[in-house]
Amino acid sequence: MKSIDLRHRLAAVLLAVCLVVCCALPAFATSASLVSGRLGSLHVRLYDTHNDVPLRGGELTLYQVAAVKRTGGNLSYAYTGDFTGCGVPLGDLSDSTLADQLAKYLPTVPTVAAQQNVDEEGYADFTKLPQGLYLVMQTEASHGYEAIKPFLVSIPLPDGDSWIYDVDATPKVGATIPDTPETPPDTPETPPDTPDTPPDTPDTPPDTPDLPEQPDTPDTPVSPGTPDNPVSPGNPDNPVSPDNPDNPVSPSNPDKPVLPQTGQLNWPVPVLACSGVLLFAVGWVLNRQGKKEH
Repeated sequence: MKSIDLRHRLAAVLLAVCLVVCCALPAFATSASLVSGRLGSLHVRLYDTHNDVPLRGGELTLYQVAAVKRTGGNLSYAYTGDFTGCGVPLGDLSDSTLADQLAKYLPTVPTVAAQQNVDEEGYADFTKLPQGLYLVMQTEASHGYEAIKPFLVSIPLPDGDSWIYDVDATPKVGATIPDTPETPPDTPETPPDTPDTPPDTPDTPPDTPDLPEQPDTPDTPVSPGTPDNPVSPGNPDNPVSPDNPDNPVSPSNPDKPVLPQTGQLNWPVPVLACSGVLLFAVGWVLNRQGKKEH
């Protein structure tokens, strides 16, 4: 039993060693020394060699897949960031299927190393890149073309006995997409000789007027009630006979008139009478003289 357990443990150790070798394998070997901490750059050009035109517009994005290290004159890689523990063996970096496998491993929100738009000449330049292995993807296709396929690029890149820190890449462009015509050419236009609506077409007759509503039947008048019989007036009371007036009191005999006393003054009476006659005569004379003068 102990020998069986020992074999299982030994097989597990060997499997772990194989995974480490596959994930961090020596990719390049050169005699030149690697400058630690030196930054590099990547210059990508998208060019349609068949039509001899650059691809304009679009967007390229870089994702760092692995970090580089120098071991005994060899350049090796170790997965980093979002790709740690992905388990995809790193073989030929120029193999497009390897880049496709790593692209499928990207999380929903991946860590972006750099991102650039493609200019009018088809260039996208990435500068100040740390040393490492990068996955290049076109996250927005150029106008009139399909997006390019993902590819891998190493910074630095060995060149004989030296290292290239400023790398140029010209990937194969995608297929062209024909422009969709705005209006189908075979669609006939509306014939110009279509007559307008004839002017003598009578207008729609007015709507038939509604019938007047029938008046409601008036209610039957209520017959007046029979007036009550007038009450016969009662017999007036017998008038009361007036009382006999009292017998008038016989007036008492008036007192005897008092005779004027003698000795009263009676002379002014004739004097006043004579004065009146005299004034009348004077007035008459004056009136006559006035008439004669006139």
